[in-house]
Formats: sequence, structure tokens, C-alpha cells
Amino acid sequence: MSKAGWVAQREFMVRVRSRQFIVMTLLGPILFSLMFVIPALLARFDSDTQTIWVHDASGLFTGAFTSEGGVVFRELEQEPAGWRDSLKSGNDLGFLLINERIDLAKPSGFRYYSDQPPGVATSDRITRAISDRIQALKLKQRGLDAGFVDSLRTQVDLQTLRLTGDGEEDSSTTAATLVGFMAAFIMYLFIFLYGSMVVRGVVEEKASRVMEVLVASVRPFDLMLGKILGIAAVGLAQFVVWIALTAGLVAIAQATLLAGAPTADVPKEGVEGIMAGLGTLNLPFLLSLFLFYFISGYLLYAALFAAIGSAVDNESDTQQLMFPVTIPIILAIIVAQMVVQNPGSPLSFWFSMIPFTAPILMAVRLPFGVPAWELALSMALMVVGFLATTWIAARIYRVGVLMYGKKPTFRELIRWITYKV
Repeated sequence: MSKAGWVAQREFMVRVRSRQFIVMTLLGPILFSLMFVIPALLARFDSDTQTIWVHDASGLFTGAFTSEGGVVFRELEQEPAGWRDSLKSGNDLGFLLINERIDLAKPSGFRYYSDQPPGVATSDRITRAISDRIQALKLKQRGLDAGFVDSLRTQVDLQTLRLTGDGEEDSSTTAATLVGFMAAFIMYLFIFLYGSMVVRGVVEEKASRVMEVLVASVRPFDLMLGKILGIAAVGLAQFVVWIALTAGLVAIAQATLLAGAPTADVPKEGVEGIMAGLGTLNLPFLLSLFLFYFISGYLLYAALFAAIGSAVDNESDTQQLMFPVTIPIILAIIVAQMVVQNPGSPLSFWFSMIPFTAPILMAVRLPFGVPAWELALSMALMVVGFLATTWIAARIYRVGVLMYGKKPTFRELIRWITYKV
């Protein structure tokens, strides 16, 4: 076994045997599964209702408000006395007062009172009910039946197809967006999590002077490469366990705790549509590409993080040097919101070619379909980017790993790259 492999094996065994790794490996899937389970549980057991009293002095909005989703509307013929005191008592009440005269051309005179500002859902429900009734009244003035106009509105089921070299195949924009964003978030999380682990490991060994003993028998490059590969193996192992346990826990929760429960604000048809959309994706192919970009993206950033850890004496000094390195990752998350709107745009293409942003943005683009030549070019650039950053990081690492007592500037780091040792 090479010395880099020995270091990688040591890093892997030390970390997987630690209490922190075991706890997070078991706790992580529970936390991820709760993200799916808790909203449905809250929707099932949330029995709180809010009562809104409506006094319509105009008489135009009688029956316009329907009770649903925990909000109960009760209409009053007369404005009740002492309703302001009822609000001050802290009851979960609201009063909607409508003026006697309403100008349909410029509607105003709608006032809602409560002990605290209404939620977005409640406010939207009230304004939507008022708008629908005003629209119906305007149609009636022009001799049109509101029911007939509503019947003219038709929902169209648009089937999206993607042309491939073998013909055409179904595609789902919703499923592709969901998978792309989840993959990008996981990529972002793991690069930061295990990249910072590399920094802490190097800083701790350097501060405890263990590094001097290791460098006596292992070349700095082998030491850095072994540390990066060892922590990468830890990340992959934890990732596989998390995926398997999370899928199992979610399936068990859906089959037992959530049997027959409504999902939070998502209609059954919407859930079935998303599941059907997932069936149109080549998940094994996407997973294999995700692993490539996960590994190559981690290796690229981990090399830079290792160089940063070798250049400082304590963890607090790493923040200044890490900020420029993390800017591309943050930028990729921001650009991802634009990429999902148009995955084939020039912006999407160039940012998915740059090695520093490609891991996250390719994760977003892959479910939508990426031309083979773009995918091959991006993967080749990722390999070149990793090799280039590893070479640069190794030049910094070999000097900084044995330097103490001084926090280097960016100019000095550049000078270290050109040193001949």
C-alpha cells in the first residue's frame, strides 16, 4: 500500500470509529425523514380554528366567504357591540367589516380587525373571496352569467416530451426541478461539511505538532492526498447510509403513522403527479453522475481547504482565507435559481463548465437532460480542475504545513506556489 493509501486508511478508520460519526450517521436520517413526516403530522393533528365574523353592510358579499382549512366565517346582520373588547381579550377572532357603499370600479371599504396581523393564507383567502364576488357582480352587470364564464376556463394537461437519439421520452418539469434542487442542496451541504472537516483535521494536527512526526516519514503531498481521500471515503459511506436509512424511515412512516393523513397543502393529485414524474427520470444514471460530481467537486475544494488549513496555526484564522474559496459555492446556489428557469441558456452552460460551480449547477441541469458533448466536456474540465487545484494546494501545503507563528497573506501564498523545495 502506498503512503497516501495508508494515510487515507488511517483517516477513514479514525473518523468512522469516533462517537461523533456514529451519532450523526444514525441521527442524520432521522432528521431528514422528519423533514417529510412532520409537515404531514402537523396537518393531520392541527385542530386549531380561527373564527372570522363578517358584517356586510352593502349586502353584496352574502355567502361569498366559505369556511375551509381551519378558518370559519360567520356572517352577522348587524355590527355586534363590544367586538373591539373581544379582540383585546386575546381570542382567536377576526372581524371583517364591509362598507355600505362599494364602488365596483374602484372597490375599497374593506377593513379586517384582529388582535394580531393575519397570516398570509388567511389574508389571501379573504381578498380572493372578495375579488371573485366583485368579478361575478361585474359580469352580471354586463348580462353575463358567472357560472358560464367559469365553465370557459379549462385546465389543460400538457404532456412534456424530450427528444433523444432513440426517439422521444416523457419528462416532468416538476420532478426534474425537485430532484435538481435536492441534489444541489446535498452537494452544497457535503462540500462544506467535509471540506471544513479537512481544514479542522490539518489545523489540529499542525497545532499539536503531530504533523512534524508524520512529515518525517510521509511526503507532504502523500499526506495531503491521503487525508483528502480518507475523508472522502467517510463522506461517501455516510452518504450511502443516510440515503438508505432515510428512504426506509420515510417509507415506514408513510405506511404506518401517516396512513390516510392528508399531506400539508399538497393535493393528492399533485403528489401522484410528482411520483409519476419521478418515474420518467433515469434515476440510476442521474445517481451515477451525481456521485461523479460529488466526488470530483469535493476533491477540488478539499484540496484548497487542506492548503488553507496548512497555512494557519488555529481554526479561527481560517475564516479570512476560506471566504474567497467559498464564494463560487455560494454563487452557484444563487445562479441555480436562474438555471432551473432555463437549463439550456448560455448562463447555464458556462456556469456548468466552470469546475468551481459545475458540481452544483450540473446537479440542477442533469434531470432536465444535458447534451452528451456538454456532459463530457464538463466532466473533463472537472478532472482537469481537480488536478490543477491539487497541484496548487500541494505547493502551498508543503511549505505551510511546517510554518508556525505567522498568518500568511494572499501574496505570500502565491509566493509559496513558486518555491522550489
